[in-house]
Amino acid sequence: MRKKGLIFVAVIVLVAAGAVGFWATRETAAPKRASDVDVWPTPQASERVGDDVPIPASVTVEGGVEAITRQVVEKALTGGTGDGELKVRFRTDKSLPAEGYALNVGRDEISIASADPSGAFYAAQTLRQLVKQGKVLGVKIDDHPSLRLRGIVEGFYGRRWTYAEQQDQIDFAASVKSNSYVYAPKDDPYHRDRWRELYPADRLAELGELAKRAAASHVQFTYSLAPGLSMCYSKDADRDAIGAKLAQLHNAGIKSFALLLDDIDYAKWNCAEDQAEYGPPNRTNAARAQNDLLNDTALTIRNQMPDVGPLITVLTEYGDITPTPYKKVFRDGLDKSVVVMWTGTAVVPRAITRKESERARELWGRKTLIWDNYPVNDYPDAAGRLFLGSYSDREPGLQVEGLLANPMSQAYASRVAMFEMADYAWNDAAYDEHRSEDAYARLLAGGDEKLTTALLAFFDLNSWTAPRLAGELDEFTEKWRAGDKGTAVAGLRAYADVLAGAAKLIREKAHPGFVTDSAPWLDQSELLGKALQATADGLGGNRERFADSDELVKRLDKKLKTGDGKLEKFLDQAPEM
Repeated sequence: MRKKGLIFVAVIVLVAAGAVGFWATRETAAPKRASDVDVWPTPQASERVGDDVPIPASVTVEGGVEAITRQVVEKALTGGTGDGELKVRFRTDKSLPAEGYALNVGRDEISIASADPSGAFYAAQTLRQLVKQGKVLGVKIDDHPSLRLRGIVEGFYGRRWTYAEQQDQIDFAASVKSNSYVYAPKDDPYHRDRWRELYPADRLAELGELAKRAAASHVQFTYSLAPGLSMCYSKDADRDAIGAKLAQLHNAGIKSFALLLDDIDYAKWNCAEDQAEYGPPNRTNAARAQNDLLNDTALTIRNQMPDVGPLITVLTEYGDITPTPYKKVFRDGLDKSVVVMWTGTAVVPRAITRKESERARELWGRKTLIWDNYPVNDYPDAAGRLFLGSYSDREPGLQVEGLLANPMSQAYASRVAMFEMADYAWNDAAYDEHRSEDAYARLLAGGDEKLTTALLAFFDLNSWTAPRLAGELDEFTEKWRAGDKGTAVAGLRAYADVLAGAAKLIREKAHPGFVTDSAPWLDQSELLGKALQATADGLGGNRERFADSDELVKRLDKKLKTGDGKLEKFLDQAPEM
């Protein structure tokens, strides 16, 4: 077919597709990386092998690849006007790690070998990023994911994402090589409060379409049911209700399920029958009841839905690595196929280390799947915050099945963290939080340098500690105390200008969804930036400007929070300097 001067010739070659796998082997040698190759997530190894290749008008795609993979390649290579012909040749190589690929850009041919269809799709996503100004970068890339499962769990309290937002998030996840989307919004009544009830036809159709959209992009859509608030474990009627609910969803096209037992009181029973069956309410007996339910559900899925993957769960003790009788029940008795999610050493841990992940593996008798409560903002300490700061303090080499980010109800603002977490999960050994943050700012800015700078200042302000801003204030203070007051004020005023002007630039040029999600915090950052401008002027000698700063600070929304309060403290104390 012809598209804007580009001829694509589809040559069908019968190639063994290979089963879609997840696990990736680790590189033992230090990987090579081409410094000028801007591909995200960061490839395991990349190197320059030749000159950049001009895209000609005629491009031939060869190989038995899926339609969506072919579409990504076609879109990436559309618009070439050069002479000659360029072939993009796909083939399957079972010796490569699952989801892995090897891409080599030559003068006349781009060769792509992949372990499976997922690897071919991810190679196409990489090729898309190698196209720069009508040329394909002359590189060789060998790549595969570090973690088996990578993605998001829509598991927050508050307003769930709209259907349109869910669709967009699946597409975004696929673009950053994530392969998992777990649907678990507390705001969906049929997920938690009214779990026994079947879905109405319209919402069921939407869930089925989400699963179909995800599968087409190599994202596993997992539906989660959370019956723990009212579950009677010993009642056949309740177990039958779970089976009927999963069967309804399976018939709609969903092929992965989770049964969640988090955020419930496991020191009480919901029915007298459970006390008769399991004894007095306590943590150990609750574990026995939950273990029976999970094993029964896993068996039902295996017997009645053979095309469905392993059952996933979150247990009531999910945020620590303390040995307890509760955990021992599952370590000894839970079906080995069941995947257990774990949040780390706390519900919202500051860090997760390899040693902690190894301990969790021992306690649960299996590798866990991390439900990482970042950038979610649905808990008291996060009230009034929008989390745009860097994803940090997760060690490489975690002994886990994978990593799922629990985002905010602000779907598009959550992509800052989702992008960075995808980068970490794909190549944890090479992850650099600052490079990753900068890369997403550039992506969101569409290459606009001023907008990139504005976004980075806004991201920084909306983090726990605002480290970039803190560095500017520290540098000012050091120069001021050393007597170099003119330089100190000039530097402070320059940063204040960036912060004060960031909101306007972002509102005008950034993605509309991001702007809508961030609106209250954009207003707040503009006020803080203008207050810092006025304070800098006051420190420069125009002391009347301190009053302007005070008036701007009074207009701040006290319900919103940014950084750690260091800026507000500086604004308050500056007139006394």
